[in-house]
Amino acid sequence: MKYIHLTLRFPPEAMHPMHRFIDDSDAVQRDVLVHGQTVSQQDTFLFYVEGDREPYAAALRAAERITDFEITAVDDAGFYCFLTQEPEAMDDAMFDSFYRTGVIVAPPIEFLPDGVAKLTVVGESDALQAAIAAVPEIVDTTVDRIGDFDWRQSLFDPSLTDRQRDAVRVAVREGYYDVPRDGDIEAVADALDCSTSTAAEHLRKAERNLMTEFVGLADHDR
Repeated sequence: MKYIHLTLRFPPEAMHPMHRFIDDSDAVQRDVLVHGQTVSQQDTFLFYVEGDREPYAAALRAAERITDFEITAVDDAGFYCFLTQEPEAMDDAMFDSFYRTGVIVAPPIEFLPDGVAKLTVVGESDALQAAIAAVPEIVDTTVDRIGDFDWRQSLFDPSLTDRQRDAVRVAVREGYYDVPRDGDIEAVADALDCSTSTAAEHLRKAERNLMTEFVGLADHDR
């Protein structure tokens, strides 16, 4: 079973009104679809949003497709938005692409400025290829990463680049993180076939992302 990390780029005419709001406003720093389903001609979605609640709520009220919504605060920075909406042609086309036999969309789906959406799709290779081929031509599709799916990885994902992951993996193997330390940065650099300064930079950036993600999870559990 494989997974594919995808980047979708929607042109302005194909963007959801709330996605256009993200483009036009500085009020939202993060907008993530946590769960969603389509039943009885209505879409039901749960979003996690980081930003200013009032402008976001105003944009929801202005979007004719949104039939109902409820906002629940998480903390000073974030909130949940539970909403229902009327589907339209582009939504139906995207659902037809990924909500099919042999393919599962593994939430969340993150919406970013410039019409970008990032998501992970899981399934067998042939089914995944068919799903990507079914994406409407108007939507630009980029495969960012392909690999063997492991659900445990989604429990803690610091969003490391492939090179950063390689650096951390090599550093662990070479004993760089042992106590006392058995390996040095030169050993990591040799294994990565790069300079010591480059190897050190990969590790620093990876460590920053790892610690930032860990602290965020630890603070959330308090």
